[in-house]
Formats: sequence, C-alpha cells, structure tokens
Amino acid sequence: MGKRSITDIEIGLIKAMLLRSMKNKDIQFYFNRQDRAVNSGRITQIRDGTYGPEVRTASEQELNVFLSSFKPSEIGAVVSEAVVQQEPTLRQRAIAMFAKGRAGWLLSSHETDRVECKETFCLKPEARFADPLRSIAGLANNAGGFIFFGVTELSDGSLEATGLTTDAFQLTDPAEINRCLAGALHPVPTFSTFIIMLDDIKVGVIHIEKHDHPPVMATKNINTEIKEGAIYYRYVGETRVIKPGELQQIISYREQKAIAEFSRRMARIAVGSSATLDLDTGKVEGKQGSFLIDEELLPKIQFLRQGQFKEETGAPALRLIGDVSAVNSGQRETVRSNVTSEAVLLNFLKVSSVAEPLQYIVHSAHTARAWLPLFYYAAASKLSLEEVVNTLLAERPTYKQRRDAAIRRLNGTGPSALNRAIGKVQVALAALLNGELAAPLLINEVVLVAQAIQAIPPDIPVHFDWLKSMLLAAYDITNETTDQHKLARSLVYRAACRLDELEYAAVTRGR
Repeated sequence: MGKRSITDIEIGLIKAMLLRSMKNKDIQFYFNRQDRAVNSGRITQIRDGTYGPEVRTASEQELNVFLSSFKPSEIGAVVSEAVVQQEPTLRQRAIAMFAKGRAGWLLSSHETDRVECKETFCLKPEARFADPLRSIAGLANNAGGFIFFGVTELSDGSLEATGLTTDAFQLTDPAEINRCLAGALHPVPTFSTFIIMLDDIKVGVIHIEKHDHPPVMATKNINTEIKEGAIYYRYVGETRVIKPGELQQIISYREQKAIAEFSRRMARIAVGSSATLDLDTGKVEGKQGSFLIDEELLPKIQFLRQGQFKEETGAPALRLIGDVSAVNSGQRETVRSNVTSEAVLLNFLKVSSVAEPLQYIVHSAHTARAWLPLFYYAAASKLSLEEVVNTLLAERPTYKQRRDAAIRRLNGTGPSALNRAIGKVQVALAALLNGELAAPLLINEVVLVAQAIQAIPPDIPVHFDWLKSMLLAAYDITNETTDQHKLARSLVYRAACRLDELEYAAVTRGR
C-alpha cells in the first residue's frame, strides 16, 4: 500500500467520531484542508474497515482533547503539492518523551496510563520479571504504551534516565520475552524491543500494542504480583486489577469489532449490494454466495443504529454476539477469528467442519499444550501432507519444540499418542473394545477412560462417534483448576489424539 495522506492519528480520531454516530460531512469539517481533501468515501472506508483497519481507535479522552482544541485552518492559497505527514517511528516517539535539563535527561511527564518506568531489567528467574509482566498485560488491555528500563525516580518525584548498568536487555532475544509472556498471559500481547541513546545513556524500551482481542488475562500465579485469572489494566501511574467501568469498555470494544467483521463479511457476499437475512432460518443471501447463522444464535442478534452497512442515514446494522457459521453448498462451517486449544479439541470431538482447518494445525506452534488432534484438520484441508508440513515449517513459532513435534507426528517419525495398558487400564481397555465401558461420572473415572482410549491398538475396529462422545463427557468433568483436574484434562487431550491417529492418519499420509 502506498503512503496514506491521512495519518494514523487522524484515522483513529475518525474512528472515534464514527462511534459517536457523527455524520460524514461533520467529520470532514475537522480534517479537510486546502492542501488535502478528505472525501466522504474515505470516511466510509474507515468505517467498514477497508482503510486503516490496523489503526487503533482514539480514546474518548483523546477525542475530547482534539475537539476542544480544534481550530479551523485559515483561508490561504492552495499549495501545489500535498505534503504527506510522516508518522514518527517508535524509537522517535520514545526519545521525544525525554527532555535534557541541567541535571540530565528527564522524562517530560510522570508515569501515565501509557508510560511506565523501571530502574533495572531482569528476565530470569521469572519472579524477577513479574512486575513488568503485569505492566505489559495492563498496557495491552488499555491503549498500549512504553515501558522504559534504566529510569530512576528521584526524591522530588521526577524520573531521570540513569541508564542500564548491564547488557542484559540488549542481549535478551525477544523470543525469550515472548516465551515468558506466552507462559503467563493469554492471549499473548504483541510487543517490540529496542534501545534508545540519550547522549551516552542507554535506556531499554519495550513497546506494547493495544491487543486486538482483549482482555489479556493471567494464566498462573507469579509471586504476589500476578494472580491466575486476573485481568490487569494500566491506569495513570499504576497497573492494577481492572475496574468494572474499564472492563465494560473492553466488552464494548469486542462488540464493535464483531459489528465491523460482520459488516465486512456481508459486503464481500453482497459485493456492494444489499443482502437479505431470513430471521426464521438464519440464512443470509447475497449475489455471489450465502452464509448461515446458527438457529441457536438468532435470538442473540440485536438490531441497532450504531454503525451502518451503507452510506444511508439510519440504515440499521447487526450486532452479533457469538459464533458465526458459514454455509457453502449446504456445508456448515464454523468460523473463528482466533483458534484456541479447546477449539481444536472440541471441533474434532464434535466432528465440526471449520472454515480454515489449516489454522487449527498452525495453532500447535503457538501453544504449550503437547497433544492436539492434527490429522482431522489435515484431512479437512484437502492439502497434501507435504503442503501441511511446509506450512508449519514456514510459521514463526512461539513454541518451536511443539511445532517440530507436531511435524514429526504428522510425518510418522514422532511419538504416537498410543500408551501401554497395565493394571486397571488393561481391564478398562477390554471393556471398551467390547463396547461395555461406561461413560465417566467422576474425575478418577475420567483418568481411567482417557488412559484406556490411549491404549487402543492399531487395526482394531472401534466406534469413533461413541468414543468421542465419551471424551466430550469426560472433558466437561475436568473444568476445575485442581492438579487432579488438570492432569485428567491433559489425558483427555492425548486420548483425542489417539482417536485422531486411528481415524485420520492413514488418510493424511496417503495423499
């Protein structure tokens, strides 16, 4: 894409104005200049996400400041060439936050909701990085921002760049930081690291992006700083557990993204013309295709006047909460904006068709979970085994060991999910093969059933649908956070992998 004539800051402000239901012509007033016009069509493109979709929406506070300080451009001659404003780089933005005084380099403002300072940097052991980790989660859940390492708070409260005393920050591979984040936060925040030099003073910087799918949540306890299940949020001068008001903003943000995604899907199907929705069947039809909203989701659809499909004033949009199912030639498929390990497991056990099966395989490169069904999605992708493996090899992994193990399992050179049956498991396996194994009701029964399924030998005919329904029942029992439940849950995942191998491995490797 060529350089934009509208800056990212302006796009963010326009998005915020659209959320206030401001009309295109009113928005134009704030951004039209004699050297550059912003037409109504451009604003419509920003609304439907085809122009600047990656740019974050300005906050309410930012928009209020802009509107209150706005001054119309003075009348003057039209310049012959439009000057394209260059967006400052992250490094330039970071350096601009410091000012040189008599005593040294000081942070121009104190810590804010987008800036936090640390005196030192230490990634290992994990406990030493807990405080920055919490700040990263908080910034990702708010609007993103900077963490500066090598900045000291003075007695008068000012923040001075004193510099890092070691090369630890500079020598730390960003992949190590990413592994630390992936092990403690979900979803994993997006970040970048770099060094800025203020004369001869070296300051380490981690910049965190606002996450596209908040909230980022802690997945384990680390010291007293991070609690499992907590959602942290960056406030002015502090990172703390999120308050109800900010959590509601996150929920609203997710709903707005759902509206935009639904609008884009409608636009692609209808190719610029109107599409019809049958509220009895949930079928949406356009010129070049159709998709189906599951009947269970139809009662959750609400009509509202915030956002529009077209540039027609008052045209209603759809607010969709829940999963969207697409249909093509009678085949229903589940569409997801992101893949989780649970989704990989449950769609396999429920034999659900998915829109992008390859992404369910790629997920194995970005999770710490060792066992996930792969062959079912490889078969659904219609690709050759070589094409599937090459896709995994081309993926930059969060967990390289997991990705490589998935490739070996697909090729048949890695470990199988098959386990030996001894003692009680051997008895349970015999009952399973005779069709007499009862569905589990207690957590210890889940362990026995999962181990028996793992022990199914090759070339033995089994009732896959029956065993998958049994694993679904078993998985529902493992919903607590005790060590026993976590162990049982892991065994269910491996048992599902054994069924996946037995049913689909030959199909995949035969291509």
